[in-house]
Amino acid sequence: MTAMQMSGAPAQRRDMLATTVADNDLRSDVEDELEWDPAVPATCIGVSVTDHTVTLSGTVHTLSDRLAATDAARRVKGVHAIVDDIVVVPPAARGSTDQEIAMTVERILEHSASVPGGVVATVRNGLVTLTGSVEFHYQKKAAYDAVRDVRGVTWVQNNVVVTSQLADSVVRARIVAAMHRNADLESRGIRVAAEGHEVWLSGTTHSYAARAQAETAAWSAPGVEMVHNGIQVC
Repeated sequence: MTAMQMSGAPAQRRDMLATTVADNDLRSDVEDELEWDPAVPATCIGVSVTDHTVTLSGTVHTLSDRLAATDAARRVKGVHAIVDDIVVVPPAARGSTDQEIAMTVERILEHSASVPGGVVATVRNGLVTLTGSVEFHYQKKAAYDAVRDVRGVTWVQNNVVVTSQLADSVVRARIVAAMHRNADLESRGIRVAAEGHEVWLSGTTHSYAARAQAETAAWSAPGVEMVHNGIQVC
């Protein structure tokens, strides 16, 4: 072993030890957050951490349980990425066959005031696939939110398409106007570009809250299916 290798080895071991300690602390924080959140069946969730990447494992009875666990882990400071290995295993109870799930989902979509007609659901092995077209992103999200809590649903594949006949310039103008109307949003430093069903936000603002409000305004425009938020907070 050379002198350089000998001098570098202790430093490398210290770095590895520091990383291990940090990962252990982060795992403890994630476990505490899972236990704290009443929506998470924490006793069913396993947690491991490697270099700030959190892996969640175990089995839960509903998709809502799975999503609540990943949301809780995402809130913890220091988490850089999440690997979701949680498996949804519905209890053997009435209402969990594909036919029963499909009938329930159809009724929910029909009675939802936020979901327009034309959204169709198919079910296979507990996986619900949503198709169809809507004018606004909130309607696509509403369809997803409406069916995610149905007993027996293991996952929702949201293939609903957001469409609009408005020109890109009109979409951009409506987003800019919405930002100007917002009393809590200083929009003069924000730039908006729109093409197809995508919107790009850039520029600067003074708070993360304002950055989020600008993105909300963009999502609210008809036909928008993707928002790229490049606004810098300074």
